[in-house]
Amino acid sequence: MRDRWNRDTETMLLTNEQAETMLQSYYVAGYKVVKVEPTEGGLANSSFLVQTESGNQLHLRICVRDPSAAEKEYRLIQLIQGNVPAPRAIHFSTVNPISDHPFMILSWVEGTRLETIVGELRPRDVDHLGESLGGTLALIHRFQFDQFGFFNDHLEIPSPMQMGGKGLLRYAEECLLENLAGERLGEPLTEMILKFIEAECGLLDEWRGKPCLTHSDFNGSNILVKKGNAGWDVAAVIDWEFAFSGTPFFDFGNLLRAPLGEVPGIDAAIERGYKSAGGELPPQWRKMSRLTDLTAWLEFLTRRNAGINLIYDCKTQICKTMGEWV
Repeated sequence: MRDRWNRDTETMLLTNEQAETMLQSYYVAGYKVVKVEPTEGGLANSSFLVQTESGNQLHLRICVRDPSAAEKEYRLIQLIQGNVPAPRAIHFSTVNPISDHPFMILSWVEGTRLETIVGELRPRDVDHLGESLGGTLALIHRFQFDQFGFFNDHLEIPSPMQMGGKGLLRYAEECLLENLAGERLGEPLTEMILKFIEAECGLLDEWRGKPCLTHSDFNGSNILVKKGNAGWDVAAVIDWEFAFSGTPFFDFGNLLRAPLGEVPGIDAAIERGYKSAGGELPPQWRKMSRLTDLTAWLEFLTRRNAGINLIYDCKTQICKTMGEWV
């Protein structure tokens, strides 16, 4: 789906000389750049593979979509260092000599975007990959907080949020009745969605876990995998811009969207990996994840620059969730 969606921002391009200038905010002058390549997968920020004359490879990430979230993202990468497979945090700066956007320098992690291999997965690949994905999520969710909500630059939560059924219903009402989502879906479908959520949202109240670190964009474009002797393993989780203190179901819902979620046996393998790594899940975790994932589709519909393909996919996925609910 995502390959048909429009970007939130224009793609930036960098010359070798511009990359050198940015790197010199951390490295000594004369750090020679011989190659700059935009990375694939993201729809908001601009990321580059930078190769230096000495053979070093770096990940240069320019925070274009929401500069105010840049320092939070960098601090989160520092927080999880050594505990979650992710790039290593090297440098962050709010002063960009090339553009007005803050940027960060991260270590480069070799890997293949998960979304590019889903169609090639064979049955024997599914168990190992699923267990690796589940285990990685358990590592992320081990980071717990006292409250639900969005982080500030210091990873504090200044405005706690309400999760559970009431939180989902209130958010849906905000998107559908106070924003563009209802206008884009039309009155009959808007009413149907609100009735569905009102009837089913109480399921989320069955989860009593603590607020945990939630990547919130945990999907095939932000998960790098690498193939070893046993099969595909998670090499790194990237792009932490949207992370917040939430519930595990935001990440499970995102991960198990099509096409990965349609691979036979993948959800069972993910569950095994999650529990083996110490994660806990209620019996109806899959339904709770689908229900929670409605927040993402509704949020997409509020974006002013949402393209026709994104709007179509949002409508399709919301209707699919309601239609398949048992």
